[in-house]
Parts: sequence; structure tokens; C-alpha cells
Amino acid sequence: GTKLDHCALCHTGGQYENSKGKQVSLGSCQWCHYSYGYDGSGNIIDTLNSYGMDYLMNGRNQSAIAAIANKDSDGDGYSNAVEIATVHYPGNAGDDPTKVPAPSRVYTKAQLQAMGQHTQFLLMNTSRSGDFYAQYTGVPVEDLLKNAGVLSSATGITVYAPDGWSDYHPLEQDPDPELYHVNGTYLGAYYQYNEQADTALNPTSGWCDYGAPSCAGRSHLDAIVNKNGLKMILAYAREGVAMDAGILGDDNKLSGEGPFRIVPPQKVPSPPDQSSNAADQDVLWPYNYDWDHNAGSSTRTVTMIRVEPLPEGTTDIDVLEAGWEYVDEEKVVVYGAIADPNPPVPDI
Repeated sequence: GTKLDHCALCHTGGQYENSKGKQVSLGSCQWCHYSYGYDGSGNIIDTLNSYGMDYLMNGRNQSAIAAIANKDSDGDGYSNAVEIATVHYPGNAGDDPTKVPAPSRVYTKAQLQAMGQHTQFLLMNTSRSGDFYAQYTGVPVEDLLKNAGVLSSATGITVYAPDGWSDYHPLEQDPDPELYHVNGTYLGAYYQYNEQADTALNPTSGWCDYGAPSCAGRSHLDAIVNKNGLKMILAYAREGVAMDAGILGDDNKLSGEGPFRIVPPQKVPSPPDQSSNAADQDVLWPYNYDWDHNAGSSTRTVTMIRVEPLPEGTTDIDVLEAGWEYVDEEKVVVYGAIADPNPPVPDI
């Protein structure tokens, strides 16, 4: 298989405006789930790129591929057949045979562990699925990028999971409360405990899990102290144990969080608030949309990190289905605006 064995061959990404008026970009998989829906209630045509539309209009079968082989669906000057033969997307004008794969480096878990670990205890505040405190261990993403040879032109990273999820993080601090930065440290926080929120005491009405071993001995409003501060890390362990590898369930949703997870601390520390789905909001910490829900930007089962922007003349690397094989092999690939580990040798 190649990168063409992916939804992006025929489907495009898209954008929607959230309740704060911010444009949110989604990759082809997530855009299809958003606009077409898991229940198929949307219009699938709205998710197609130019090649996908041509494929549909010509029968959406093997004969259709032959019928549109000599057509230039994306208008980049190359026929669909030529682009497919050279492993370039025929429905993406920015990906053509003149482009070469961007520089990339593949890291094993052992290599990440050898970089020097960073352990931090923090609140993972969710909007719906239940808050929890936990201790994660991993490598600061800033250190990982330095090891990969990040270029001075780099501005941020896009993190990918194999189910099609992606999330963008700027390198430096950004005023947007939903953009978690890579470089530097985050504000310190206090441990926020309340019996009403505790799921161990209130299995049906509680909303925060305080059961992690790293919570033991802590009291409400204790300062959370982490050596070297809170940082965005690529975690490979939770509570000192390797995380369960992510798998795609029958509902087409990802379960598990390992072998690697991006863990951004809260930019503005807050208590764990009630789930937005809960009927009972008459609690100490009811759901507050404006509070920092950092868990929503904590990508699980990370397989790829693209350093933005891609260097001129390059395109995405050839990775099948966003790297499912990396999950089993416990690897992650970093590519894009990094130094080429295998630069071409000039002719003399």
C-alpha cells in the first residue's frame, strides 16, 4: 500500500466555524465524519475532491478509474494516471510529480526514551468524556524537534493519529486559548479536589477521576510541583506504565491512547468542570465553555508529526493510512521543516 490507499485520494478536508467564531480545519477523514456523519445523514458529495467527483460521475467502479485516467482532475498539468503512478494525489493540485517527499525521521520508543524523560502531573480537563488527573512521562516536543533538526522557518506542528484526526500547535505562545504551544513552559497549577466531583464516591454523578496513584497524598489546593515545569510532551507512559495501543473499534472510533500521546498542559489552569452532556449542572464546578479543556488537544495514538510549513518543492511523505503500522512497531515519524537526514550529494 501507499499514501494513496487513504480517504484523501477521493475526499477533501474542510473547515467549519465553531461557537467562538474560529475556523477549525479538519483532515479528509474527520471532515467526512463531521459533514457526512457516522449515520450518513449528510451529503457525501460535499466531502469529495475533484478526482473523487470525477470518479463518482463516471460510475464509481474499476471502469471509472480507466475512464478518467487521462484526465487532469486537479488541473496541475499532470494526468490522473501519471500522478497515481508516481504516488501523488490526483485530486490535490499542491501534490504533483515535481514534488519530492519532505525530509523525515522515524523514531522508536527506545530512541525517545534515550533523549531524556520529562515526567509531569496535571489535570486532563475534557468537555464531555470525564476529567482526570494523571502523571505522564515522555519527551518534551521542543526537544524532539531540536533532535530532528527543526528549521528556522518552522512555525508549528500538525499532529496526526491513524484514524484521521489531526491537530495543529504553534511553536510559540499564541493568544488563541485553543492553540497550545510547543516551546517553553506552561503556568503552574493547583490540585482541585471535591467529593461531589469524585467518580469513586459518586459513580453516576461524579465527573473527575482522582484514582491515579500519583493523586495519593494530595489535598485540595495543594500546589502541583513538576521538576522543570509543565511542558507539551510526547508521552510514552502514564503512571509509569506503557499506554495501551490505540485501536479502531466497530464504531469507527479510536480507543486507547498509546503508544504515544501529545500531552499539553492547561494554558489557563482551572478546576475539573462537569461534563457538558450532564443534565445536572447545579454543582460546584458546572460545565464552563470558557475554561481550559486541554484534553481536547491531547492527540492519542500519535503516529506522525508534520513540522509546518513543508519546505518548498516537497510534499507529504508516503505513509499508508496515516501510519497504522507505526502503532504496532511503537514508532513515530517527524517530517517537514526539518534538516534532511540524507541530503543529496552534489555532482563534482
